Amino acid sequence: MARDLNERDLEILRKLAPEIVEMERHGYQIEYLNILPPLANHHSRGLADFEARLKKLSADDFRYLVDVIFQGSESLSRLEPDYAEAFSTIAGQKLSSSEIADKLREAYDSEFNRA
Repeated sequence: MARDLNERDLEILRKLAPEIVEMERHGYQIEYLNILPPLANHHSRGLADFEARLKKLSADDFRYLVDVIFQGSESLSRLEPDYAEAFSTIAGQKLSSSEIADKLREAYDSEFNRA
């Protein structure tokens, strides 16, 4: 599911992990292949921090993330189950759709079982 992050991906990643902007100022090249796994596994200080970061995103940003997940280019399978559940729940809230939240859970289960 890995991909080269495009400018939209990097914009969202910078919103979710503003410390990346400082890293870039110091010459660090962002070489992540996804948005959510590095956020969960490297930048968040735990589940509550992960959730707080996600809640900063707009509905448009969530729509974009959901679309790339369903297209198969953003990975949920590298997230711990609690983190995937948090993402699914917040996405459903932001997009006012429990159906999307359920489809994200199904996508996670499907990816997780293949990984």
